[in-house]
Amino acid sequence: MAEDERQDAMARRRSEIVLAALAAGDPEARFDPVRMQKFFFLIDREIPELIDGPHFDFEPYDYGPFDAQVYEELDALVAQGDVDVDTAKRYRRYSPTEAGCAKGTKTLDEYPKPASRYMRDVARWIRSVSFRQLLATIYRQYPEMAAKSIVPHLASGHPRAEVNFPRPSFLSGMARTLDFMGTLDEYRSGMSHERLDALAVSNDWRAVGDDIEAALRGPLVPKGVK
Repeated sequence: MAEDERQDAMARRRSEIVLAALAAGDPEARFDPVRMQKFFFLIDREIPELIDGPHFDFEPYDYGPFDAQVYEELDALVAQGDVDVDTAKRYRRYSPTEAGCAKGTKTLDEYPKPASRYMRDVARWIRSVSFRQLLATIYRQYPEMAAKSIVPHLASGHPRAEVNFPRPSFLSGMARTLDFMGTLDEYRSGMSHERLDALAVSNDWRAVGDDIEAALRGPLVPKGVK
């Protein structure tokens, strides 16, 4: 296969995986940029052999794994009418159009059942957790992705590391942990799409406030050290 043909094939596969992921969240699901990045990172890292991946090249960045190509793919899909982007609020929010959802669902149905089930599970989970819990979970599973984080206290081993977040059972290598509130394996399934989005935004702003407060306090100093 010529190089141009290979690149075209890779671009088509990336476009297909983006639409499939968006469709996995159902037609009304909306994803902010942070959740889009983490969604595709988990897909690439957890089930690459099931989706002819990986499709992106994630590197550590301010808030963990990041690849600008995720946004380039989304912008291209917006331009061709398969993805809507809502810019009315502080965060952009992406969702599939009717045509995009149909294409994504078709691709999703063609994947092996474990892949499509995994993508649907992650689509629900990633919208139900806070920004803080999302990063802490990924940092615990992939600590190398916290290397350049501007919120290092969420990383395992940091003095302020979050230790009270149960980890979702659908991540490979993670034992199923007890979740008293049932928030990770139940995916807050009783909530409406609007409530899930409102909850995510509320949690994000709370996390931002906590991070600003932590930054103003500066690094922890062990007792007896001046």
